[in-house]
Amino acid sequence: MRIRTKLLCILLALVLPPLVAVSFYALHEAKLLGHELAHRAARSYKQSAERELALMVELIGEDLNDNRQMLQISLAFLAQEAGRVLEETPDANAVVHFSEEFDADAALSSKAASINLPAGFTRQQGLADGRRLSRLLPTLATLGRKLDDSMLWAYVALPNGLLYTFPGHGRMPEGYDPRSRPWYREALARQGDVWSILVDAATGQLTATASTPIYGKDGALLGVAGIDAPLAFMLPESDLSRRWGEGVRAVIVHTRQGSAGPEVMELGSREFLAGSDAWKTPVVPTPLSSSEPAGLSRLAAAIDAKHPDLIDLVLNEKHYLAAFKPFPSTPAGLLVLVPKEAVLRQADSAESAILARTWSMTAVVAAFALLAVAAAVVLAFFGARAVTRPITALCGAAGRLAEGDLSARAPVAGRDELGELAETFNAMAPKLAERLRLKQDMLLAMEVQQNLLPKAPAVLPGLEIAGGTFFCDETGGDFFDYLEFTPQDGAGYDVAIGDATGHGIAAALFMATGRALLRGGRGGEVSPAALLTQVNALLCQDTADSGRFLTLYFLRIEAGGLAPGGTLRWARAGHDPAVLYDPETDAFEELLGPGLPLGVLPDYVYEEQSCPGLVPGQVLALGTDGIWEARSPSGEMYGKERFRQALRRSAGLPAGEILAAAHKDVADFQAGAPRDDDITLVVIKATPA
Repeated sequence: MRIRTKLLCILLALVLPPLVAVSFYALHEAKLLGHELAHRAARSYKQSAERELALMVELIGEDLNDNRQMLQISLAFLAQEAGRVLEETPDANAVVHFSEEFDADAALSSKAASINLPAGFTRQQGLADGRRLSRLLPTLATLGRKLDDSMLWAYVALPNGLLYTFPGHGRMPEGYDPRSRPWYREALARQGDVWSILVDAATGQLTATASTPIYGKDGALLGVAGIDAPLAFMLPESDLSRRWGEGVRAVIVHTRQGSAGPEVMELGSREFLAGSDAWKTPVVPTPLSSSEPAGLSRLAAAIDAKHPDLIDLVLNEKHYLAAFKPFPSTPAGLLVLVPKEAVLRQADSAESAILARTWSMTAVVAAFALLAVAAAVVLAFFGARAVTRPITALCGAAGRLAEGDLSARAPVAGRDELGELAETFNAMAPKLAERLRLKQDMLLAMEVQQNLLPKAPAVLPGLEIAGGTFFCDETGGDFFDYLEFTPQDGAGYDVAIGDATGHGIAAALFMATGRALLRGGRGGEVSPAALLTQVNALLCQDTADSGRFLTLYFLRIEAGGLAPGGTLRWARAGHDPAVLYDPETDAFEELLGPGLPLGVLPDYVYEEQSCPGLVPGQVLALGTDGIWEARSPSGEMYGKERFRQALRRSAGLPAGEILAAAHKDVADFQAGAPRDDDITLVVIKATPA
């Protein structure tokens, strides 16, 4: 029987019946029942809390309407009396008090009204109107007694800007003009009663302002009458924190049109905490902000529609249940914010109790399941021990092999999968030893080939030379070499760069053969063309039947290599031409010439080319096709044009940095794509004098 079948039978017999039949069903059903009961209880408590909050806000709104009606009756009485006295003849004996007098004697305010004159108005100009309005003092005093704390100010503003206020107070802020206030302008615009939520200019308190125009018998406008009621007295006392705990706030809100749509503005707020019943009024209305704008959009719609609503809001990363009650006849309203945790506290308590009971039941079932699992583990341990013994032996053999013991073997026991695995392991060990020997041979070949490459170029006056090779495998077919000689007409230097067909160990051996023949044929100051002809004849003897060949570019620097006395001579054996870049003219030139690769035709005679030496700033680059045939991850070829652009960008750097910049540009272009060929580059730069 297969080991997979053995283990499957044991697990099915010991684990599945008790766990699947009892544990899974009991745990699943208990969890579902507990969550369902808890969810229903939480939902019921939440709905009850929402109804209670809506009812409380509705009661507050009804009290507010009662206070509003009382103020509106008082305002109508004030407007009627003001219209009467404004059409009468001024009382020449009437005593009037201007606002400056109240700054000096605050005791006047409880028994007199003040006159505030507009800018540029003299007392003489306002005296007649003040004497007419002085007849209102009994009416105003009566309103003050009846309304008590519900009235902050009662006043009459005339079209000329004069303001008559009771109780009297000192001068208004600089630049104050009642005709520019919203209560005045909107009363005229609507030609009737207007309600506004404003910040009082004299005290800075948040007030509910009722205003109405005053018309004469002939229909002419005589002025605007108004009454300011502190919002704290308009809204009845209702310490909601006693019901919901800390964090309950009342906010007066209205809407305005912002750049991104309607915005909800806060005019004032109050926190229902013990010892703090004052309304906080910002200097300017501030917009409410939320990380979940859907709630604010719904609130803005309720304000505009003057419709009460219950809304879930997130303000300052805190969740609230918000109840909105609109103010009649004004685009504003009262918003009561109750923290969600306060609303759901009872729901959470009920939910926690139900879940706790459910988990206690679940714990009993879980304990039974754990006992069943423990029994299954004990039985499985002893039952599977006989099955897993071959695995233990195989692991021991693998450990010895990992430590370097290539003679390690695993015992083959049985004809199941473990037996097959042991046989495969035993066959793997000799192959692994063979591969390690091959790896060591490759590392040795790489070390030998690296030693064949020159460590550093000779130092030539006025020239910088730098070269480098990057193999795509441990070894490769690219090479470059520096060969120094001393001809009769001055110092000379040879630079050779080559590329054997293919890459890897075979190409490396072929490259080493060509390098040895090239170095061995240099005696007697042989010219570049004659040297390549000689090397080709010898190399063809070894490659006649192999089909391999070697491309080579042989450059000779004579007489220092600098213009005007120096010369460059070269011969090509099928290799890409050298590239000469002159930054002065921003021109590229290829040092061409005919020639077959070495190892193709034994009797081929190579030709020699020459040109004047380099001038300061010029850069000569000799490279292999691994540079321009490099490919990006998408398969695009690097190409010679990109190579020239890289030379142009780095031409002002030393030769070593030009070499590094070119290699980096190719690597960036490949962007991690596999390298298919070796890359070799030699850079020669004429330095400024």
